[in-house]
Amino acid sequence: MSKPTSPWVSFVALLFATFVTIEAAAFQAPVLPSVTAHFSIHVNLAALILIAYFIAVAVFAPMMGRLGDQYGRRRMVFIGLIVFGVSEFMAAWAPGFGFFLVARFLQGLGVACIFPAVFSYVNRLFPEEKRGMALGLMMFIMTLGAATGGLLGGLLIDAFGWPSVYIISGTLAFLGLLPLLVWVPESQGEAAAGKFDSLGAVMLFITIAALLSLPTWAANFGRASWVTWAVVVTGIISLLLLWRHSGRHAAPILDVSLLKDRHFAVPSAIYWIQMLMNSGIVYSLAFFINNRPGGSASQFGMVTLALFGCTMLASPVAGKLIDRFEPKLISILSLLGSLLAMIYFVQMDINASLLAVLVMAGFIGVMLASNSTATMKLALGAVPPHKSGSGSGLFSMLRDLGSPTGSSFALAIFGLSSTLHTRRVVDETADKMQLSDSLAEELLAVSGSKSAEISTELTAALLATGNEIEQVLEAINVASLGGAITNVGYLMLGMLALALALTPWLARRRDIQAVSG
Repeated sequence: MSKPTSPWVSFVALLFATFVTIEAAAFQAPVLPSVTAHFSIHVNLAALILIAYFIAVAVFAPMMGRLGDQYGRRRMVFIGLIVFGVSEFMAAWAPGFGFFLVARFLQGLGVACIFPAVFSYVNRLFPEEKRGMALGLMMFIMTLGAATGGLLGGLLIDAFGWPSVYIISGTLAFLGLLPLLVWVPESQGEAAAGKFDSLGAVMLFITIAALLSLPTWAANFGRASWVTWAVVVTGIISLLLLWRHSGRHAAPILDVSLLKDRHFAVPSAIYWIQMLMNSGIVYSLAFFINNRPGGSASQFGMVTLALFGCTMLASPVAGKLIDRFEPKLISILSLLGSLLAMIYFVQMDINASLLAVLVMAGFIGVMLASNSTATMKLALGAVPPHKSGSGSGLFSMLRDLGSPTGSSFALAIFGLSSTLHTRRVVDETADKMQLSDSLAEELLAVSGSKSAEISTELTAALLATGNEIEQVLEAINVASLGGAITNVGYLMLGMLALALALTPWLARRRDIQAVSG
C-alpha cells in the first residue's frame, strides 16, 4: 500500500464507520423493550436480538479479516457499510420477528467486515511510535458511540418510535461510503495459502452460538434441563474439534499459531478479561443502583456517563503516554488501579453515596482506557504482516465476545447471589418472628416480586411483632442487594488477579518492533 499523504485523514474516515456501528449497538439497550412489545414476544426471547448480532460478529470477524488481506481492506469496509446499512433498514421495516432477527444477524455480518480491516489499518497507516495515539483516538470514538447511543436512542424512540434508530444508523452507514472512497487508500496483505476453511467456519459458528446462547437456554428450560446441558456439551466438543482441526489446516479460520504466541495471546487475553470485567460491572450496577432504596434509572445513567465519559476523555491521553513509555508498564499500573477500585466495590454497601459510586466508576473508566489502549497496541503489533487479516479478525472476535460473556456471567452471579441472600434473610426473619412455614414461604415469594399480593394473615403476623410489611421487605431487599454486589465484586477481583498474573509474559516495546518492523 502506498503511504497516504495524511494518514490521520484516512484514519478519521475509517473511524466514522466504527462510530456508526458502535452507536448502533448502543441503541439496542433502549430499543429492546419497544421491539419486544411490538412483536409480542416473551422477555426471555428478547436476548435473541442481541445473540443474533454477536454470533455473526464473532464468527465472521476472523474470515473477513482474511478476505480483507486477499481482496482489499477498504473493499471489505465498503461492503460492510453497505450490508450494515441495508440490514438497518430491514430491521426498521421488519414484518415479523423472524425477519427482524435475520436483519440483526446481517448487521453483525456488516460489523465483522469493518472492524478487522480498521484494526489492520492501524499498523499500515502509522509507525510503531504513533500507534498508541491512533488506538487512543479509536477508543475515544468507540466510547463516545457507547456513551451517546443510549441517550440518543431513548430520545429518538420517544420522539419518532423505535424504527427511527435503525433508519438513522442505516443513513449514516451510507453517508460513510463517500469519505471512505475519497480519503482511504486500498490496502492488501498476503493471501492465505490453502482453500477456505469451511469446516472450521461451521465449528466456530457452533462454538460461538452455544457460548452466547447458553444463558437464554438456561433461562427458558432451566439449568438442570437436558436442553441446557446439550448446548454445553455441544459447545465444548465443537471447541475441542475446532482447536484440533485448526492446527492441521493450511489456512484455518481460527489461527491457532497466533493463540500459541504469547506476544499476541497474553495482551489479547488481558484485553478480553478487561472487557468482560467492565461489562459485568455495568450490568450488576444497573440492578444495584435501580433497586436500592432511593435508587433510580437516572442515577444509573449518571454512573454509566461517569464510566464511559472518563474512558472517552482518558483514551487519547493514554494513547500518547503509551507511545512514550513502555506499554507493559502502563498495563500493569492500570490493572493495579482497577484492583484498588474493585476493593472498594467489594466493600460497597447499600448506603454508599451516589458521589462515591460516581468517583469509583470514573476511576474504573480511566483504568479501562489505559489498559485497553496498551494491550491493543501490544496485541496488534505482535501480528506478523503476513497474518494481519487473521490476527486482526481474531482480536476483533475476542473483543466482541468480552461484553456479552461478562454481562451473562455477572448477571448470573448477581441473580443467584440475590436469591440465596434473600432466602437466608427470609429464614432468619421467619425464625425471629416465629412465622409458620406457609407464611415464611409467602414472605419469600413476595420478597422476589414487586407485584405479588400480600395476604392479610402475613400482614397481621408481622404487625403482631411490631413490624410493617414494607419495612421487612426493604430490609430483605437491602440484604440481598448488598450480598449480591459483594459476590460480583469477588468475581471481578478474581478476574483482575488472573490478568495481573499474566502481565509478566507481556512483550516489551522492542519485541513488538521486531515483529512489526
